Amino acid sequence: MSVINRMLRDLDQRQQQNNRRTYTPAAVAPQPIHWAWIVGILVVSLAAIIGALNLWWMYSSNQASAEVESASTVETTPVELSQSIAKSEALAAETVGKETPTKSETSSQEAAAKVEKPNVIVDVATLPKTQDTEVTEKSPKQPTTESEPAETNVITEPAPTPEPTPKATKKPPASSSSQSFSVERVQLSSQELADTNLAKAREAFQKGEQARGQELLEKALVVKPDHVKVRSELAAYWYGRGLTSRAITLLQQGLDLKPQQTEWQLLLARIYERVGRVEQAYQVLAVIPMQAPETPELLQLRASSATQLGYFNEAAADYTALATQSNEGRWWLAAAVAYEDGDNIEAAVRSYHQAIKQPDLGQDARSYIEQRLAVLEGF
Repeated sequence: MSVINRMLRDLDQRQQQNNRRTYTPAAVAPQPIHWAWIVGILVVSLAAIIGALNLWWMYSSNQASAEVESASTVETTPVELSQSIAKSEALAAETVGKETPTKSETSSQEAAAKVEKPNVIVDVATLPKTQDTEVTEKSPKQPTTESEPAETNVITEPAPTPEPTPKATKKPPASSSSQSFSVERVQLSSQELADTNLAKAREAFQKGEQARGQELLEKALVVKPDHVKVRSELAAYWYGRGLTSRAITLLQQGLDLKPQQTEWQLLLARIYERVGRVEQAYQVLAVIPMQAPETPELLQLRASSATQLGYFNEAAADYTALATQSNEGRWWLAAAVAYEDGDNIEAAVRSYHQAIKQPDLGQDARSYIEQRLAVLEGF
């Protein structure tokens, strides 16, 4: 029985396997349609088409407006400009010769003129340019009928239709200063140019720009050779740089132009004295103006040079002049010593007496004066 049962089970298993292999479904279930995707694609396509149509409409409208503006714009050439100016002048001349109309006629004429003439915009950039010339713009005279001539311009626009005015009003004539202008070229004088370069040179020296300062001083001297400050400062600059001969030459050339220029005399004499050329310093100071601000320094320097050269009486005369101007005891004492060295005892005694009367001398100076008077008056 067990064998039969086993055989039956095997047969059942085989039949089940055969049934599974030969099984075919009766029908396939239908798949659902994705309507959301289809609708989304249609919406996107429709939006793209509408955007393209809007862009095309905007481009066509802009192009049409540009063509209208270009058609309404009229450019005039310089020839047309001159012709319109001539026509406006002729119109103004004819209007002056006519009689003055009444207020009603004036208002009607102004309204007609406003309708006929266009609004005008001047484009200055298109006018011909001129260089280095004086530009003068004048307006035509105002006619008595108050009808203004049309102005000639480069770009014209259509004028709006004017509204009728109930009463004619007269406009005040514009002043000539507002209707005309002129450009004038101002040329600086040689003195002003020299002063400008001198100021720039001083600024350059303060900034440490030595080369630029020297260049500006030289330019100022070329423009104005007799400029006192320019020549003096340039000579001082060269002397400070060790160019003594150049400084001396510059000052000597200045004295050839102005022999009694005291500032140049003083500067040149000091340079000569510092380099040991005392004789030349004394010669530079041979003639000294007595009313100049530098006169005391010039007298003192000449007296010192004369003392070094042994010209004691000349030195005493300069010290006496200084004492007379300032009334100081030190100059009377210096004059007395110089007179004594020059063997002019009487003048020395007089100078000693003048010196001891001055209150500015110290006790040592007074003791020295008393000793010298005791010696000199004993002779």
